[in-house]
Amino acid sequence: MIVDIDLSTITVLVIDDSRYARSFIKSALNSFGARQVVEAGDGPEGVQILRDRKIDLVLVDYEMQPLDGIAFTRLIRIGEIPLCADIPIIMVSGAADMDTVVLARNAGITEFLAKPVSAESLFRRVRNVLLNPRPFVQADPFVGPCRRSMDRPPPEGVNRRLSAPLPKPRPLIEIPPGIAQPMVRKAMAQGAQAAKTGGERSSRRRFKAGEPIFAEGDVGDEAYVIESGRVSIFKMVNGDKVVLAELIDNGVFGEMALIDDQPRMAWAEACEDTVCLVLPKAALKSQLNRTPDLVILVLETLLHDIRKMGRELAEARSRVRAKRG
Repeated sequence: MIVDIDLSTITVLVIDDSRYARSFIKSALNSFGARQVVEAGDGPEGVQILRDRKIDLVLVDYEMQPLDGIAFTRLIRIGEIPLCADIPIIMVSGAADMDTVVLARNAGITEFLAKPVSAESLFRRVRNVLLNPRPFVQADPFVGPCRRSMDRPPPEGVNRRLSAPLPKPRPLIEIPPGIAQPMVRKAMAQGAQAAKTGGERSSRRRFKAGEPIFAEGDVGDEAYVIESGRVSIFKMVNGDKVVLAELIDNGVFGEMALIDDQPRMAWAEACEDTVCLVLPKAALKSQLNRTPDLVILVLETLLHDIRKMGRELAEARSRVRAKRG
């Protein structure tokens, strides 16, 4: 799957009463390049967010209380919120039977996405909504994107249209010219370099007692497995060193940054003379490339939560230390 659109300029609202589902979809959107993702835990909260700020795209769950996705969509389409009546809405639902799909379509949703959601299916819906917007219909009794998703000749030559088709709107986002080719070339170059330098082969590295292995904020390009010795994982909070964990033989660290491509969340330092097996990023990525997108999204969501808990734990321990001091 090649992400050939720039989503960094749009703001997406994700409405779902499941915290896990919201984190899951947000992680996927972030992986596509969307940096502005707002979350709401129910329909009324989503309505308030639409009143307070500009939103370009909405993903809404179907089954919610007290305002489900169908009722939310109808509320938006009748113009309850100024300037939002024609906003693209993708409905995400665990119920994908024909009755539910027709109900959502008649309420005015733009696209329908069945759970469980995969990265590829989500990206296809988002891409289609932004690049191929349908004409917006305001008529009695239907308000929403034209329900004709494609133009077909009328059956048996009978055209029931009473007026000319509505003009097709301009795309809500443009494909930057030639974006796909540089991405493909970059991936090929990285693969060739890894093969040339043995980038997928692991190696051993020795660290002296007190020697830093990596620093918080560093780019993560290696993971480590301790063969012998001891390693401290810590964060600096208000100038204080707050230890999160100490690892011994067979302990694994540094792997998170290789999976989610985020900077290192903490420092790693050898507490004593230590020998580590070093796993290069290319080796891990070659394995992840064979992993289903759904599993990757679960991993990224879990890592997001772990990073957050790490920050909170370090701050809590720092406060406890300050009180004792």
